[in-house]
Amino acid sequence: MNAKQKIAKTIVDLSSDMAKINRAIFDKPELCYEEVFAAQLTADYLESNGFTITKPFAGLKTAFLARHKGKGKGPNIALIAEYDALPQIGHACGHSMIAATACGAAVAIAKTFPEHPGSLLVIGTPAEEGGGGKIKMIDKGVFKNVDAAIMVHPSNKTRVIARMYAIHDMEVTFTGRSAHAAAFPDQGINALDAGVLFYNAVSALRQQIRGEARIHGIFTHGGDAPNIIPEKVIMRFFVRALDALYFRELVGKVKECARGAAKSTGCKVKFKKIGYEYEPFYPSHPIGYAFRKNMSMAGIEEENFGEAEEIGSSDIGNLSQIIPTLHPEYAIGDRGDINHSRNFLKAVMSKKGEKMMLGMTQAMAMTVYDLLSDPKLLASAKKEFKNQKQALA
Repeated sequence: MNAKQKIAKTIVDLSSDMAKINRAIFDKPELCYEEVFAAQLTADYLESNGFTITKPFAGLKTAFLARHKGKGKGPNIALIAEYDALPQIGHACGHSMIAATACGAAVAIAKTFPEHPGSLLVIGTPAEEGGGGKIKMIDKGVFKNVDAAIMVHPSNKTRVIARMYAIHDMEVTFTGRSAHAAAFPDQGINALDAGVLFYNAVSALRQQIRGEARIHGIFTHGGDAPNIIPEKVIMRFFVRALDALYFRELVGKVKECARGAAKSTGCKVKFKKIGYEYEPFYPSHPIGYAFRKNMSMAGIEEENFGEAEEIGSSDIGNLSQIIPTLHPEYAIGDRGDINHSRNFLKAVMSKKGEKMMLGMTQAMAMTVYDLLSDPKLLASAKKEFKNQKQALA
């Protein structure tokens, strides 16, 4: 039995542990930065299997670092654990499975090859769903000495290498002047007119933006009563793009649309950035190619999707800007069982989901083993990463 076969067998032996972790976190959904139960459960499991735990970590009460130090010098390879839930709909993005796969892969390597070179890390990262947990941890220097990172994410498709959008979340407030809409319409300055003009300007802008970019927005406050000329209108827009430089340009164009609408109606406009700005995700192709081979060994077939098809945004994009990172996804239900839906929620606890979680844990663990034991693979990943950074400079 070769090294990877031993890893795969150990993960099968750990399958009941993984299922229990998934179920426990699934049954107790916690929102961003409130994942007290999930973080403690995950850290406790790793500690009971020989990992040294630092918790709280990076100034965050629901973050942790688990370390298994091998023998001798070598790289620091991180498995990323997420465990936050969505409002109202719980673990309909499958983050309970992400925690379980990180635990299973890490413990399998530690049990099978306790004298691996370097350090095997599990980094518990809270608040992916809009809270930017990884960004706070990056700012604290958590990943400064990490050589590469990997996690696997449940999805409605199985794909090893995919990109993700950068995203800017902005609140746009138009301020005018109220007046009686029937008696004194000439005394008012209509903020709703500015909002409508802005919305239509963005709609026109969409015809001239790149195909991979996205702009979507809503009115969150449109006035108070029909007989009062609206003096304040509030809107919220997401701006997304794959290319970092074009992303900045596009955010600027959306703001210019708002300024133009304000000027044409006599209103004032103010912008407020909501939360953290997620950077575009650049996957590590060398690590992805190794993962693809290991996934095949685990008996999982990849579906035919391009890198930029059906993608979203995540704070792991910011991580991919500082170290080589991979974020494969795997189908846990039918094609129509999409993330953030009730059907996906059911798929997280389905038999198919459990089977796919097991296979992807095997593929991830084997890839981490490659990164720990094959200096050429890590060197290739770092070379590609360096070239990407130079191209964006």
